[in-house]
Amino acid sequence: MPMGIERREVRRFLLNLSLSKISGQGVSGKVLDFSRKGMKVILDTPVFEDKSDIQVFINRPDYNHRIFVNAAVVWVRHSEGQCEVGLKFKDIPVEDKADFLDYGYNVWLKKKLSHR
Repeated sequence: MPMGIERREVRRFLLNLSLSKISGQGVSGKVLDFSRKGMKVILDTPVFEDKSDIQVFINRPDYNHRIFVNAAVVWVRHSEGQCEVGLKFKDIPVEDKADFLDYGYNVWLKKKLSHR
């Protein structure tokens, strides 16, 4: 596949959302991007194995809203003391997914308009 061609089937929104727990454990991490089907997170330390199912609590920065997501670990990359993880949603409340996608779209649109 030629460089520069997007392989993903859905748009991912670049975000900076904090994570407060993964599978009941307190974590130091954040969501890097978010889509209809999944998200990429970065953690200071790994807290699970490849191909496992996990539960994630995500915090939204602009108001006090936290969602609970069941996800499957698709891939894990370790580098420079951090752990990058690709997650596929298994169960996320429809209203919460719509709310977070709307938030991501608004962040994307604001950046796009500021670069004109």
